Amino acid sequence: MEFAQYSLALIITFALVRFVTENTKFHLRAKGLWVHHWILAAVAMAVVYLMEIESPIIWGALTGVALEGLRRKNWSIRDSKK
Repeated sequence: MEFAQYSLALIITFALVRFVTENTKFHLRAKGLWVHHWILAAVAMAVVYLMEIESPIIWGALTGVALEGLRRKNWSIRDSKK
């Protein structure tokens, strides 16, 4: 059942993040860098890993956030609008 929890969390979070990113214009930019949500998800994954958290829901949600960001055309960390 853990795999089912992981899969459901991944799909639900992917869809939710897609909806939010399509309907908002919030961006984190600083000194020529663009901090995308896939970067934040990767950092959160590293923290969760170091804390040895094994929740399939948390891992599925973070994977959904990261995958939604990486599938986009512009996922570079360099801010082209600077």
